[in-house]
Amino acid sequence: MKTTLKTRALPCSASGLGLKGSARSCSLPYVTKIVSLGELNVTRKTSNSSILTWRSGPGNITYYRVEVTEGDNMLKRNFTTEDLTYDLNSLTPGTRYSIQVFAVKCTRDLNPQEDTFYTTPNKVEDLKFTNVSETSVFLNWTKPAGNLDFYLIKIKNGKQISSKTEGKEVRDLIPGNFYTFTVLSGVGDNSTWSEESIVSRNTKPGKVSDLRVSRNTHHSLQLNWKSPVGNVSFFRVVATNNNKPAVPQNVTITEVNVTGLPIGSKITLSVTALVNGNIEGDSVTIDNYTAPGPIQDMNLSSTDVSLNASWKTEGDSSSFFVELLLEGKVDQNLKTNFSEITFTGLKTAAEYNVTVYAFNGHLNGEPLTRSIFTMPSPPTKAKSTYQDKSSITFEWDPPAKVGRVTYAVGIISSFWGHAVSERIENKTKHTFTGLKSGTKYDFQVQTVADKELSTAATVSHSTDADKREISLSMMCSSAEPLLCDGKATRDSVFKQLDKHFEEVLGRNIFWALEKLEPK
Repeated sequence: MKTTLKTRALPCSASGLGLKGSARSCSLPYVTKIVSLGELNVTRKTSNSSILTWRSGPGNITYYRVEVTEGDNMLKRNFTTEDLTYDLNSLTPGTRYSIQVFAVKCTRDLNPQEDTFYTTPNKVEDLKFTNVSETSVFLNWTKPAGNLDFYLIKIKNGKQISSKTEGKEVRDLIPGNFYTFTVLSGVGDNSTWSEESIVSRNTKPGKVSDLRVSRNTHHSLQLNWKSPVGNVSFFRVVATNNNKPAVPQNVTITEVNVTGLPIGSKITLSVTALVNGNIEGDSVTIDNYTAPGPIQDMNLSSTDVSLNASWKTEGDSSSFFVELLLEGKVDQNLKTNFSEITFTGLKTAAEYNVTVYAFNGHLNGEPLTRSIFTMPSPPTKAKSTYQDKSSITFEWDPPAKVGRVTYAVGIISSFWGHAVSERIENKTKHTFTGLKSGTKYDFQVQTVADKELSTAATVSHSTDADKREISLSMMCSSAEPLLCDGKATRDSVFKQLDKHFEEVLGRNIFWALEKLEPK
């Protein structure tokens, strides 16, 4: 570069310029055209220092004045030196500095050498994840001391995101993938960056889908699912019964047969995808049941109008279906959470079948059926409606709430020692034949239920008599004259004879004793 100068010699005092040395002459240039005196270089920039170097000025330079302007505050500092370099210290990180170096000659500033630079911003502090989802992470950090204009987040796959705040959500990530995130502080001209702050981790794995249960047995369940999008290392399966989790199973395939479960129980199954050993995705749960066990030890008891059933079952089954059948048709059915039930309002002397099975959800256990008769209620109002010399017809009223019923009917003649008994179905009338005439028969009818008989309804009636006369003559002898012919004697004898027949025949057969007075 060329410069046209006019000069004259003037005495100059080095001490007057604040520099050491004796007085000397200097030429003060008259500049008609001035170009740059040289280049100012800034090197070894750190967060709080840098080194300035520059070319020497023309001729005999008294010293150099360094003017430093900090940021937009226009805060200026001045330094003087005779060297062509200067160490700047105590700078503010991440700040723009404007530097002018003036060559001073005879107290006059020559045109400056200039440059602008940024100190290195400090690295962010306390970089951490505050929220991690399947497809995003939220990064937070603390602003470092000093100044900066923005932050740059670098992702290992090459994606970059800028932020003006001390936090940023990074989206569109792959579930379960491993990512390294680098955060730098930057300044306005994108030329100067802080040191890197780095964190790494996996995103959450995705949730499994289409979780389903099959092959329910008494002690096991088959579990199948579909793997989520993204990366998965393995799956954790946990079976819980009554809030008591079993030992987790870790599998690398999308199915497992969960065994060792209690019979007839509600089981909550959860499947969780994991990566990198312990990073879990959201769990997916499903409720299902092991197959109920069979009904055991069913006990039945009854009255004439009610039936009680109780039973036991293996496992935790608490839901039961009970069906009551009469003559092959369903009379009542219901669901209960108790292992005992009473049916009321039943028919007397009827055979009922009781079927019970446990159920859990959609699963039914093995049923058990038992039969019992309700106790028989007695018939009422037994009566004779017809008789002749060899037969008697009896009728009666059936017990209340009776269905198809069997009656045990019988008659007996205590005199003849003759007894007849029969079973009749669903009739309230019966005729006994082949009887002896003039005989009193005792009749009874009972309701039959299996091997049980009700109390009897009874009535007595006689067949018509086939009357025949028998004449009896009695001889009387006495030492007393005319005693046998006396009326009192005849009456006494007749009474004794009537008493004798009463004792022998009673009223079990027809007989009549008449006294004939002599003519």
